[in-house]
Amino acid sequence: MPKKILILMSDTGGGHRASAEAIQEAVMHLYGHEVSVHIVDAWKNYSPWPINRIGDAYPWLVSDGLWLWNALWRTDHKPWLPRAFSQAVTPLVRRSSTRLFYAETPDLVVTVHPVLNHVALRLLRTALKTDVPYVTVVTDMVTAHPAWFCPQVDYCMVPTEAVRQRALRYGMPPERIEVVGQPVKLKFAAGLGEKFYLRGKLGLDPDRPAALVIGGGEGMGPVYEVARAIATGVPNAQLLVVAGRNATLRQKLEATAWEIPTRVYGFVTNVPELMGASDVLVTKAGPGTLSEAFIARLPVIIFSFIPGQEEGNVRYVLEHQAGAYVPASTEIAALIREWFQPDNDSLKHMAANAAALGRPEAALIIAQRLYHLLTQQQAVPSGASRSGLSSAFTRTFKGVMARVTSHTRRM
Repeated sequence: MPKKILILMSDTGGGHRASAEAIQEAVMHLYGHEVSVHIVDAWKNYSPWPINRIGDAYPWLVSDGLWLWNALWRTDHKPWLPRAFSQAVTPLVRRSSTRLFYAETPDLVVTVHPVLNHVALRLLRTALKTDVPYVTVVTDMVTAHPAWFCPQVDYCMVPTEAVRQRALRYGMPPERIEVVGQPVKLKFAAGLGEKFYLRGKLGLDPDRPAALVIGGGEGMGPVYEVARAIATGVPNAQLLVVAGRNATLRQKLEATAWEIPTRVYGFVTNVPELMGASDVLVTKAGPGTLSEAFIARLPVIIFSFIPGQEEGNVRYVLEHQAGAYVPASTEIAALIREWFQPDNDSLKHMAANAAALGRPEAALIIAQRLYHLLTQQQAVPSGASRSGLSSAFTRTFKGVMARVTSHTRRM
């Protein structure tokens, strides 16, 4: 019977589910005959009211409820708060979470959401008395909240060195942390294709420079206003606009008479093609979208960010000269008009800087780490210490990149 990996997430924004699905895809690609992976929204499906409404409250928190969101993020210098929250919440979710773990009977547990880390691990170790390996995959790019970091986990994988430094500050043992990148779909690892070929495939003008506007999976932010500013202010461009799951936005975009060639999309699964066909990405500062843009060698213009959680992402892009932060729609159009001039080399330089940040193999590395932890757990003698397990686990990773490269080339 295949070993089972349980990935715990919560649909607060689209990024956590996307990361979970990227990990699932990579594990199945490498080890599908030996391992099964199940993704569970633990808060929604295995928590009592009102905890099971956390995901539904997220859009309000990052819009009208920003005052509360900001208050939560002002606690990021108090790492004891997640532990206190865990102690308070554990009795409330004990019965439902116990039902989850008994139903799934996982051989390894992975969390890709900060709110779940301490509670789930506490239940596994103290309530259920189980020693199954427990791994955190951090999906915030720079300013990761201390809730992400639980020193008792067996391993913690992070997207950037900046997050590793925060993990150390919050008490994570250095031997249990590794910078691996942001997990994205394997389509990015396989290569995007040549720009003019992709433009032909998508029915785009091969000669016009292309601007891609994305508001994340939920179509958040001033997507319409930005698209209109580009359409009226950059006459030599063509425009691709992704509305995501925002049906109202898509209808508004499709009902508009556009001054330049424009393609409107809803929720899409061919983001690699859209990015590969474009010359600049205009988006919010979501870590998943930015990581995909880096892999696609695509300069970015950030028009908005979620306070606290995504502030560091803006600094990261600016410090590495991979794009710009421009909140005003008319200024975005003016900047793109400047970049799209034939004698302007800005896009070329920023594309090279973005490519240097890309980690297309991240999901594959994560999959290999999980598999090694699964297989090593089987070989650990009864009564072996967790610290010994972690040290031995770390030692098995020498030379693993050669195997990752081999798998990537075969895709």
